[in-house]
Amino acid sequence: MITFDVYGTLVDWVYSIKNFLMTYISHDAVDEYFRCDIEEVKRYRPYKEILRTCLMRVAEKRNISLDDVLIRSFVKHFARSPPFPDTIYGLNLLKREGYKLGVISNTDKDLIEITLYGIKDLFDYIVTAEDTGFYKPDPRAFQRAFQLMNVDPREIVHVSAYPQYDLETAHSLGVKTVHLNRYGYKWSPEIRILSELPDLLKRL
Repeated sequence: MITFDVYGTLVDWVYSIKNFLMTYISHDAVDEYFRCDIEEVKRYRPYKEILRTCLMRVAEKRNISLDDVLIRSFVKHFARSPPFPDTIYGLNLLKREGYKLGVISNTDKDLIEITLYGIKDLFDYIVTAEDTGFYKPDPRAFQRAFQLMNVDPREIVHVSAYPQYDLETAHSLGVKTVHLNRYGYKWSPEIRILSELPDLLKRL
């Protein structure tokens, strides 16, 4: 069983958020926005609320007013984050080799439906923070996800671009982990593109 983080691992949410902020707010709002996101996911509430909170925070700091239409557009822009170029091919390779695939994602159920449009059928399990009541890296996000999937953590390989939000916690729970290196973080074992994963799995 292979589980994946989605935003930043399978789809390029950084591009989507950055593109929107640079268009409507300011280029210097990007880092501040992501710092806000890190703080807000320390307690559970719907992810749409976190998206709105962080967008409004960086806008208000710059005396920029946002109407409801623009805020809703931002949420949709996030949900429509594009897959990385290697994502669809890599997932299809894994399915062809007979692996069960799952998602453990810090988002809402309706947002993940939009994000995974066209590739949702590749996944056997899709679990969001809305399902678990917790955001990663809280261990309970993983523990509840494994319960919902009815799988033993020792039978899982979790793949993420984020050691600090996914891999460290998963590893502490006895899960095998793989770093899909999108942003230059350090974690081992590591792959650069998703199509490298089948060969690595044979060596784990």
